Formats: sequence, C-alpha cells, structure tokens
Amino acid sequence: MYFGRIPRFSPSFSPAEAFVSARTLLRKPADPEVVADFERTFARFIGAKHAVMTPSARYAFYLILRALGIEAGDEVVVPALTYFAIPSMAAAVGIRPVFADVGLRTHVLDPAAFEAAITPKTKAVVPTHLYGTPCDMEPIVAIARKHGLKVIEDCAQSTGARYKGVRAGNLGDVSYYTFGLTKNITTLSGAMITTNDDAVAAHVRAAMEATTYGPMERAAKEAMTGLAMMFATHPYLYPWTLHPAIVLGNKLGSDPLHERFGEAEVRYDGVPTSFQKARPRAVQAAVGLKQLERIEALNGARIRNGRALDDALANVAGILTPEYPAGAEPIYMSFVIHHPRRAELMAALRRRGVDTTVGYMSDCSDHVLFPEHRRPQPNAAVIVRDQLHLPVHPRMDDRDTRHIAEAVRQAVRELGT
Repeated sequence: MYFGRIPRFSPSFSPAEAFVSARTLLRKPADPEVVADFERTFARFIGAKHAVMTPSARYAFYLILRALGIEAGDEVVVPALTYFAIPSMAAAVGIRPVFADVGLRTHVLDPAAFEAAITPKTKAVVPTHLYGTPCDMEPIVAIARKHGLKVIEDCAQSTGARYKGVRAGNLGDVSYYTFGLTKNITTLSGAMITTNDDAVAAHVRAAMEATTYGPMERAAKEAMTGLAMMFATHPYLYPWTLHPAIVLGNKLGSDPLHERFGEAEVRYDGVPTSFQKARPRAVQAAVGLKQLERIEALNGARIRNGRALDDALANVAGILTPEYPAGAEPIYMSFVIHHPRRAELMAALRRRGVDTTVGYMSDCSDHVLFPEHRRPQPNAAVIVRDQLHLPVHPRMDDRDTRHIAEAVRQAVRELGT
C-alpha cells in the first residue's frame, strides 16, 4: 500500500466484476440459468452435492431451521461470539438460542462448552468459522452425533477455508455463506446454502422459488457501491479520499465505514417480509462466478498476509494474537488481536496510517436483545471488550504487513503495555 496509509478492508470487487455486472444488468438481469450456474460451480468448489443461493445468511439460517424440522420450543446451541442476526432469527420463530463460549484466542466454538450447553431440547449446533478460522470440527461433530444433533455450519466468513483438508461447509449437515462487499468473495449481496442432504436441498429450493425479485434499482446501486469502494480503497487513491474522511469522522466521534456497512442490532418480530422480495439476480451470480475464478488467489493473498502478521506479532508483549484449532487452515478473513486499551491503540495506529475496526460481532450471551436467553460466557466477554481487527486484505503486500507490525510494536510501547 502506497503512502503508508492502509485501509481496514478493500473489496475483492475488481474491474472484471464491474464489467460483468454492467453487462448482466443490461442484457439478462433476471436470467435464472446464471444463478443455477453459480450454484453448481459453488457446490463443486465446496465439494457439496447441492448449493442454493439465498438473499442473505440470516434468511438462509431460517430456511435451514425449517428444512431440518426445528420448531418453536426447540433449542439450538450458538457461539456466544456471533453476529446478532443469527440468534435473533432463531428467537423470532420461537427457537431458543443457547449460548456456548468460544476459545479466547481462536474465537470459535469451544467443543467442551458446546457439550455442556446441550439439554433434552437441543436439536442442533451452529459452529461458526469466525474470522476465517474453522472450528475444531472433529470433536464438535462427534459430540453432535452422540446426542443426535444436526450440525449447521456458519461459513459467512470462511469461504474456502479447510479443516484437515476438507472445505469448511462440507463437514456437517448443512451450511450457509454470505457474500457481502466486505467478505473474502463478494456477489455484492446474497448468500448460499450447501448440503449433501437431498431433502434439505429440495425444501430450501422450493422456498426460494416462492420468493420474488426486489427492485432492479437495488441491484444497480449495489454494483455502483462495489465500484466506488474498489476505487476508494485503491492504494493510489485511499490516502486522498477515504482515509481523510475516516480520520475526520473519528475526530467527530463517528466511524463512516461502520455506519455505511453496519446495521442496527434489533430483535426480529417474526421473519421480515422483505426476505420474500429479494430473490437472487443474475447480476449477483455473474459476479460470483468471476470471483470463484480467482478465489484461490484472493484467499492465498490473505493467508500470506495473515501468516506474516502471525510471525511478526507473536512475541509482542501486551497483546494477544490469534490461535487456530489443530487441523484448521484459516483464510484470515480478519486478523484479530486483543489489547486492554483498545481505543487508545486504535488512535495510535491511525496516527501511523493503519485503519482498524472493532468489528461487528457481539457477545450475544449477555446482550440486551436476548435477556431471556442470558447465559454470560467469560471468553466472549473479554474478546468483545479487547478485540481489534488489523488489515489483512488481498491488496496488501509485504511492505504493508511490515508497516502494520512495526506500527503495532511502536503503539504498544507508546502505551506502556
């Protein structure tokens, strides 16, 4: 990254995707065969028998719950550290989310905590491959099978990651992914379900065929947003466009990127009707097909950058760096460190040109949205308080990882910890 200014993320959206999205919008915006082609190609990539595209991960989760026959009054074990929308969607249809703790440095579901959370009402577990790190799936699946539970993999941040040589998403019963602009591959919006279960796939596909398309303007707006962010985070342009806006926003007590791509945390009152008007369009699938052509290169760059940060920051006193379950092959969707004076560290890194974020995950085990499901988990609480996401995206190079590592070392020394 030039000029010593490094954005927290840079979308994988490129001129090739911009061209194909414009062409598809003009020529065949609602061609179902393009969507079907993306589904088949994605299933082959994961190694699964079926793939069905959906408008969002939260709606995918809802469809999976229904396909598995999980009903009101049943329980689903969910990691305490997760995105609010997943337990909110379960609670909206009367299913109780039971929160289990995560590893302090792995950030993913702790198998022992999962087993301790099982009750006679438990029907499934949702191991979330958070930050691109696969869960320790061998014991999780073994525990689930022992208790007759379904395994629903949350792969929203881990498309392409492996566990003991097998793709995340092909380790349980059914999985879901999401392809927003900030993810390691993007379709601008939209998600996917994969499974080897014919009945589950048929149920989900029938539900999706009952949905309708949303406004065409939304698809065009998403493509324009992707194009804008591609340019705004370009190494030559970021120091003079987005970076000054972020610095000014921080001085005024706001985070422009978080406000643009985040959302208000709310408790769903039933399944939002908007989900029924968001059938995936050909433009999303066409972008997804182009992304799959280079996903190994995109993930490879993340892995290179993440491993460089692993090595460079491993012995820095005052911070905790990530750990990974045995057999996990992470794709480094995020690189998360912990520091007890996080806000001050963020400011010190910003002065050195490194943009960071606290991320979007919550400790849902002690969240105001779920008071009746409150089950505080100590590791999740510490992570949410101390975590800080460093840049690790594919547009970075070796100079950038060295700059980030040195900035962290200097900032930690400056803070005296």
